[in-house]
Amino acid sequence: MRKILYKAAAMVLGLSMLLTGCGASGDADEEPELPSAELSVTETPMITDPRAVTMIRDGKVENPLTGTWIDKKYLYKRPISVVYENTESSIPQYGILYADIVYEMLSEGNTTRLMPIFTRYDEVEKFLPIRSDLHYFDRKAVEYDAIHVFCGASDYANENDLYETKYPHLDFIDLIRDPGLNRDDSRFAPHNAYTTPSLIDAQIDEKGFSKTHHSYYTENHKFREEFTPIEGQVAEVVTIPYFYNRPWYEYDEEDEVYYRFQFGLRHRDYQDGYHIWCDNILIQLVEYKELEGYDSEGSLDVDWKGSGKGYYCTGGKMIHVTWKYEKNTTKWYTENGEELKLNPGKTWIEVFDESLSSTGITFEAKAEEEEESEE
Repeated sequence: MRKILYKAAAMVLGLSMLLTGCGASGDADEEPELPSAELSVTETPMITDPRAVTMIRDGKVENPLTGTWIDKKYLYKRPISVVYENTESSIPQYGILYADIVYEMLSEGNTTRLMPIFTRYDEVEKFLPIRSDLHYFDRKAVEYDAIHVFCGASDYANENDLYETKYPHLDFIDLIRDPGLNRDDSRFAPHNAYTTPSLIDAQIDEKGFSKTHHSYYTENHKFREEFTPIEGQVAEVVTIPYFYNRPWYEYDEEDEVYYRFQFGLRHRDYQDGYHIWCDNILIQLVEYKELEGYDSEGSLDVDWKGSGKGYYCTGGKMIHVTWKYEKNTTKWYTENGEELKLNPGKTWIEVFDESLSSTGITFEAKAEEEEESEE
């Protein structure tokens, strides 16, 4: 269990004994030797920066995106967010399994794109396939103080987010303009754009981006100390009815994780071939709007500010939650108003259209005898 260890200050009171001449010498008895205590004599001012207190266990630090313990070299390290294509032509994808948090959001033509957020991105072989930025993706990256990586950008993002001063804390790498873009010859463009951790690091150094968090950053999620079951509706199979890829999750009691499926298949990460999984699912209900005057295919808009409803799934159960944008980030709450604490681990966040939620999202028990989905 995580604990913060405090050094107790000890105060030693000197005792003097008054002797009244009993004995020839008249000397006082020698003062007994007391064990020494390590004392702190420096006054500590009131802590205003949450980073001033660091939780350390076995030489590791807590990852603010997962609530798990990682190497201390990642302390205060800014994550990266990467925009991934998510069409049938783009799969299999590389590296997503290594993300701490993954957002799935609607794109044009009822398709979705993914935005994984990585702290330990040096473990990824390559990020493939990378697609263009949409402004509601980069605005979410700002909340995590992430360095945003993409390949091209929408007109609206270029005009309002990337090269203007409305979002001064957005550091980004656009592989169309910046060095670092590679193409996978086994795939056709635009489904083959990728980059690597070393190329991203080279651009971070070249652009002079801060590698540690800006002062405005506050942690987005709270975590429990260890996995704790929740009391709620059965949610062993969670279905998110996006029209194109039709994703769903199945809870595995033995592994204690949700495995993800889409396009009727297991969702796999091609780097190692593993089935993509997560510990938590957050469903954020929002209003998607058409963005007039941009992109003939029908650009969308999402206003992250404000508040709304949602769902939280973990351990095969679901509870109703709410979300609220405050102090540069989105906070999540239980129905009784307490800040939501996630179970430690990876989280997928499904950003779904509120107008469709009542007829589409389902939470069900697994069938007793269920055939595995065909590959």
